[in-house]
Amino acid sequence: MKSKKIIKFSKNYNSILSIKKSMYNDNKKNLKGILRVNSFYKKQGLRKRCKNCNFKLPKKLFSSFKVGYSLCNNCNHLNGIYKDNFKFTKWLYSDNKGKNYDSDKDYNFFNQRVKNIHLPKVDFLRKVVKTKMQVLDLGAGSGQFLKALEIRKIKGIGYEPSKSFVDFGKKALKKNKLVNLGMDQTFNTILNDKNSNVLSMICVLAHLEEPNKLIELYKKSNIKYLFFSVPLFSLSVFLENSFKNVSPRHLGASHTNLYTKESLDYLAKKNNLEIAGEWWFGADFPDLYRSLINSSNNHNMKSYKSNLDKNFFSVINELQHVLDKNKICSEVHMVFKKKN
Repeated sequence: MKSKKIIKFSKNYNSILSIKKSMYNDNKKNLKGILRVNSFYKKQGLRKRCKNCNFKLPKKLFSSFKVGYSLCNNCNHLNGIYKDNFKFTKWLYSDNKGKNYDSDKDYNFFNQRVKNIHLPKVDFLRKVVKTKMQVLDLGAGSGQFLKALEIRKIKGIGYEPSKSFVDFGKKALKKNKLVNLGMDQTFNTILNDKNSNVLSMICVLAHLEEPNKLIELYKKSNIKYLFFSVPLFSLSVFLENSFKNVSPRHLGASHTNLYTKESLDYLAKKNNLEIAGEWWFGADFPDLYRSLINSSNNHNMKSYKSNLDKNFFSVINELQHVLDKNKICSEVHMVFKKKN
C-alpha cells in the first residue's frame, strides 16, 4: 500500500538573513569568483546530451555570466552547455579553488547554520521516514547536517572530499563521524553500507558528473530512503540575468545545471521510485531584494534601505510563499523511497 506523501512549503527567510551577509557585503568579490569558475568551466568541452535523461539537447536557450544554457525538450532539465567533468569537479571541490570557504570554517557560523538551516532539514526528514534512522551523508562538507542529526540523537556517518572541511568538522562532532574520501571513492560506500536506512545528499546531486550513476547504486544498495536537495530553474535565474553587476547566487560556478518539477518527476518515474516527501522553498524574492540593494547608487543608502524594508522586505516571506506553493521556487528537498 502506498504511504501518504508529506508535502511542505516555505520557510522563514528572516531566520537565515544574518547567515547570508557576505552575499550583500562582498558582491564584487563574489562576482569575480563566479566569473573565474565559469571561465574554467567553459574549457571542459561541449555537452551534447541532457545530464538528467541523456536526450539530445536543443540549441542554447540563453546565456548568463558568459555561460550558455539549454533546456531539455524531453525532461525539462536546464543544462549548462559545457561538461562538468571530473577535472572540473576535482578542481572545484577537492582542491578548494572554486570558492572562498573561510566563513564555513568559523564555529559561530557553523552553529548558526546547524540551528537555522540543518535542524529543520532533520525534522522534516523525521516526519517522512517516521521509523528509527541511521544516515549515510555524502558530500558532507564540514558536517553541519551530521551535527544536526547528532543533536536529534540520530546516528550518521559522512564522507567529504575536502580534507580541510573534514579536519574542521571533526572538532564539532562528538558521536557522528566525518571521513575524508574522494567522491569517486565515496560511491563504493553506498553498496558496502549495511547499517544505514537513509542516504542523504544535501546540495550534492546536481554537482555530480554522473548523478544517474549514484541513483543506480542507491537502487542496488540496502538503503531504503534517498534524501536530497537540489537547486531549481526559477525566477532567480531570470533576476540574475537582468542584474549583470550582482553576483549570481543560483546559476553559475558550481551550479552548472538546474532541476525542475518535471525533471525530478522524470527521475523518480524512470527509476521506479516513490516520492515520499517534498519541501518546496526558495530565495527568489530575497534574491530580488539583494539585487535591488547591490544595484542602488543612492547617496543616502540607509534611508533607501529603510524604505525598501518597509515596502518590500516586510512581506518577503508572503511573496516567496506564492512561488513555493506553485512549486516554481529556487530549491526543493525531496525524499525518494524504494517501492515495495
